[in-house]
Amino acid sequence: MRIRLTLKPADKKAILPIDYNYYLTSLIYRFIFSSSRDYSSFLHNKGYRMGESKKGFKLFTYSMLNGKKYSVKGDKIIFENAEIIWEISSPVDVFLQHLITGAFTQGQLINIGNENRGEGMGARFLIDRVETAPKPDFKETMRFTCLSPITVSRIYDKTGAWKTGVNSFAEELNKNINNEGDILGGAADFGCHYIRPWEDGFSEAIEQNLIKKYRLVYGKDPDDYIKNSGNFYENKGISKFKIMIDNDYMNRKSGKITKKINFKNTEIIGFMAPFEITGNPELIEIGYEAGFGEKGSIGCGCVKTV
Repeated sequence: MRIRLTLKPADKKAILPIDYNYYLTSLIYRFIFSSSRDYSSFLHNKGYRMGESKKGFKLFTYSMLNGKKYSVKGDKIIFENAEIIWEISSPVDVFLQHLITGAFTQGQLINIGNENRGEGMGARFLIDRVETAPKPDFKETMRFTCLSPITVSRIYDKTGAWKTGVNSFAEELNKNINNEGDILGGAADFGCHYIRPWEDGFSEAIEQNLIKKYRLVYGKDPDDYIKNSGNFYENKGISKFKIMIDNDYMNRKSGKITKKINFKNTEIIGFMAPFEITGNPELIEIGYEAGFGEKGSIGCGCVKTV
C-alpha cells in the first residue's frame, strides 16, 4: 500500500539541502517512533532478515519531494509556497499503521532537516492531507517512471573480479555489511560498482533483489521460481523478467539519466527514467510497494505507473 502526504511550506519558502534523503528517512523513523518505540528500534537496528543473514531489509521506499514550484541554487533546493507531494510505500501493514499513527501524533507542523533550521539546512512544513494512493492493476508487462532513483550494485574483489550479490561470495561478504547493505571499513579488499541500466546484469540484479523481498513478505518463493545450486533463483515460467529503459527519453536526455545521492557522506548512483518491465506480476507488485532495486529505505526505487 502507498501513503500520499500533501505538504505545504509553513513559511514563505522552505529551503533544504539538495541531498535531503537523510532528513526524509529520519522523519519516517520519527513518525514510527511516535507510534511504537519497539517497532522503530527493530526496523532501524535489525530489519527483516532471511535466516542468519546479517543484512536487514526495511521493506519500504519513498519518493522525492515533488513540488509544483521550486528552484535549485547551488547545493540547496527552495520550495515556494505551493503543494508538495511525498509518497511512502510498503507491503508491510504494520509499518504503514505506525507511519500513519505517528504522523497524526506528530501534529500538522513537521520539521524536515535541522530542527533549528540554521543556515538553510531545514524547513517547516504543514501536513495538509494524508491519503491512500490508488493501487495499480499489476500485469506481466507494465510501464513506470521513477519518483526516486533506482540503484543496484555489484561487488568486486581486490583482483577486479566481479561477484554477484546473491552467491556464496556475497554471503561471506555479509559479515562486513551493515544494515543498509553498505560495505564496512573492515572489508577493504572489496569494492562496489553501481550497475547502469545498459550494463549486463542490471535486470538480473533487480530481479534477485525483488525475490528476496517477496520471500520476506510472503514466506515462500514466487511462482515459477526455483533456487539453483549457485544460490540464484531461476524463472522456469514463460514470462522472463526484463527492464527496458525508454529509448526516446534516453535520446532526449543524451543518455544522461543517472542521478547521484549523497547519503551521510556516501555517494550512491542510480537512474531516473521511464521504463517498461516484463515479468511475474507478483514481483512487479513487490517492486512497486517496497522499491525496485536496493536502498529503498533511503529513498531509492520508488516508481509510479505511466
